[in-house]
Amino acid sequence: MATLQEIKVALQALQSKRLRRDHADLAAEKQYHDIGEFFFEEMYGPRDFSARDEQAKRLHQFVHLVPGLNVGDVQNVLELLDLTNKLDDAVVHTLIQMDAPPDFDEPLYELAYRRADNYAERVHQIELVQHSLYNVYRMAKRPLIGTVLNRIQGLAQTVGMADIHRFLRTGYNAIQPVRDIHRFVETVCVREQDRLDRIYDM
Repeated sequence: MATLQEIKVALQALQSKRLRRDHADLAAEKQYHDIGEFFFEEMYGPRDFSARDEQAKRLHQFVHLVPGLNVGDVQNVLELLDLTNKLDDAVVHTLIQMDAPPDFDEPLYELAYRRADNYAERVHQIELVQHSLYNVYRMAKRPLIGTVLNRIQGLAQTVGMADIHRFLRTGYNAIQPVRDIHRFVETVCVREQDRLDRIYDM
């Protein structure tokens, strides 16, 4: 029988691959390439995000070191990370109950996704993606934030906030080339809502 960790990593890999496939046209545009990579790998990639997510819970202790940044700017992101982790775990436990192999395919994943029965939370997840991307875009346009994020890298390491600092800095850099954030956000959210409704209509 596959372990919980094996199923979790397989789930993350499948989701990252699926997002790349479904939004490949957006990521192919130069202005969206970096933000696409951030979305596919830093938010939904197949890796252990536990250190970053634990540090995110203590972010209020850190943001005062970044002039012009406050917890409210990234609150949606923090909520999104927490909710995504909980929803992923629900699907993982459902897959284990279904005795799914570590190499489960997308149809089996979607069946487990449906059986986990978290439609309202999934809608909220899409809403958080929308709000988070708009908030990060607005934050990234403020003067000096990028410079300060780069300068405090060593400090973040010292105070045990290196993973969440890297996440914020990567997101900041990824969104810089974006000229039309509205089209990226709304296209992603409409597609994800359509997919959600299709799965729940199964």
